[in-house]
This record gives sequence, structure tokens and C-alpha cells, in this order.
Amino acid sequence: MRTALRGAVQRWRDEHGGNKHWADKHGTDERWADEHGGVEFVIAVSGGPDSLALAAAAAAEKLPAHVVSIDHGLQDGSRAVSEGAIGQVGQWGLSGQVVSVRVVGEPLEAAARHARYQALGDLAGDRPILLAHTGDDQAETLLLGLLRGKASAMGEMSDYQGHTLLRPLLGIRRAHTVGACRELGVAAWNDPHNTDEAFRRVAIRRQVLPLLDQIIGGDATAPLVRAAELLREDDDYLHTLTPKLERATAATEQCTEPATQPAEPSTEPATQQPPALEIAELGPPPLARRAIAKFLQRHGARVSASTLEASIAFIHDWHGQGAVSVGNGLELARQAGKLVLLHSSLGDDNQPSASST
Repeated sequence: MRTALRGAVQRWRDEHGGNKHWADKHGTDERWADEHGGVEFVIAVSGGPDSLALAAAAAAEKLPAHVVSIDHGLQDGSRAVSEGAIGQVGQWGLSGQVVSVRVVGEPLEAAARHARYQALGDLAGDRPILLAHTGDDQAETLLLGLLRGKASAMGEMSDYQGHTLLRPLLGIRRAHTVGACRELGVAAWNDPHNTDEAFRRVAIRRQVLPLLDQIIGGDATAPLVRAAELLREDDDYLHTLTPKLERATAATEQCTEPATQPAEPSTEPATQQPPALEIAELGPPPLARRAIAKFLQRHGARVSASTLEASIAFIHDWHGQGAVSVGNGLELARQAGKLVLLHSSLGDDNQPSASST
């Protein structure tokens, strides 16, 4: 796990040129500017074995990091669990804090994830956020996405509303994080929700994957993880084919909150411009889907096969159709040759997200 963390941090540094701008801005110690690009990382720790193992690896690597444990308040004693996690990482020399959030909306998994990422992003600012998703999580995410009609996989490095998310343990299995905690003598917390098969992810973990193991007579998770890696490679390559789109997206999106606007056509001047994509720059459907998915994720909206299908219809089958709800109080609409993200006039919806990562 230390090797995996070291590699992910180095790849992040290579991608961002050592993030010298961050080091200059924050005036960090020269030693860390040389070895780690002058960056303090934020580590999300729940108290479970995956995140505690990641924090232990960071401490062993002497990575400058601040640990955050999000208390969702969804279970009795959740605050004590978070405080216990912070107490544990403190014994390894890491600073930390508990942040309480309010989970609003359905489905519960997606709403909790949105609240968690929002809080982490608000606290992290420019700092990268380390998440402890493992290869087992990756396999589950791939299956969940396929069942929703959209193959999806987590990337080692991704963006959420302008914040960098790093997942260094995607090549590590859950058995290894559990073993690491046992080796360290750490009593990790076992979330009761992880045994509740009413959650689709848990049902896949406890029912589907063991059945697949039985069918192939071996470990079904490993080839699923490899398939997810190939999917991410394909996605990353396709994104490189649209540099003009990326520049257009950055120029078109505004830093203001989405504002409700009338549907196309509109001749009224907008007093506040919502985040938008120029339809003329989106290209063919395979590239357009990826650009739209990235756009929605960046602004905290949910991505699903039905959302992307409706988005493509806005482009290639436009006949004045209404806005599409994309969760978290937002909707996507077509206006004046653009796809725009607006505040929903109907409030939040129950549409499931593309994954529960």
C-alpha cells in the first residue's frame, strides 16, 4: 500500500509539474517542495479498514497530510466512530478533524456521497483529496454502472467540482487493507450498512460477486478490475481527442451558481450565466457523452445512462423537449445552442447516480 500511494503521488506530481504554484502560494517547507511538490494532502477516513490503512501508509511515507472524518449522522454513535478514527491517526502523527454533514435526498447512498464530497472539497480547497477505494470497490462500481446501462469505472485521478480526487488503492484488494489493520493492531470499524443488502452495492458484494466466483471457479473480481482499467484507458484517450472542447468548456462555464432560465429559444438577457457547454463544440456522440458526463460531475450533478441519452437527444434530436433532472436540485436543458445546468423548479429527484463511489 505504501508503494501504491507513492506511485499515485508521483503520477499526480508529474501531471501537475510538481504543483509549484501551490508551493509558492502556501510557502511550504523546501524539503516537501522537493519530495512532494509542496503539497499537503487531505485524507478522507471513515474508520473502516480501507481508509485507516491508507492513512497508515501516508504516515509511514511521512506524507504531509490532514485527515478528515465525515460524520453523516445516519447511525447512532457515528460521531464517536469518527472521533475514534481521528484519535487513531493522531497516534501515527497525523493531524485530523471531524466534520458533520446533513444528508438530504434520495437515494441515500448518492445523497451521502454528495454531502461527503461537498464537505471534503470545501475543507480541502486547492489540496488534493486522497480516497481509499480499492479494487473490490472498482469491480462493484463497474457492475453497478453496467446494470444502469452505462459502463463506468473510477480513475486514480479525477475531478469533482474543481477538486482533485486521488484513489491510490485501486490496485489493492480489500483483503489487504483488512490484513494491514490486523498487522498494525488496529480495530477498524465495520459499517453496519455494509451488510444491508437493501443497498445495491452491498447486494452485489455479498451475492453477485460470490456467485461469479463460483461460476468461473476462481476470483471474478480481478478480471473485472482489469476491465475497468481498460475502460478508463479508453476514456482517457478519448478525452485527449477533444482539447478544443476542454478549452471551450472552461471558457463557457461560469463560476456562479446555476440560475433558472427559460427554455430555448430565449431573447431575454441573462443576469446570471449558468454553467454551460457549447453544443457546436461537443463533437460526435462518443465524445459528447464523455464531455457531458465530466461537465455534470464537475458541478455535483448525477450521471446515468438515461441522463446521457437525453443529453444526446438535445443535440441530435432537438424538438423543444424540456429539461432533464440530474439530481441534487439541478436540471440540464438546452438554451440558445448550449447545454446549461439550472436549478430545478421541482426540487431534487430520485434518479439514481451512475455509481456510488
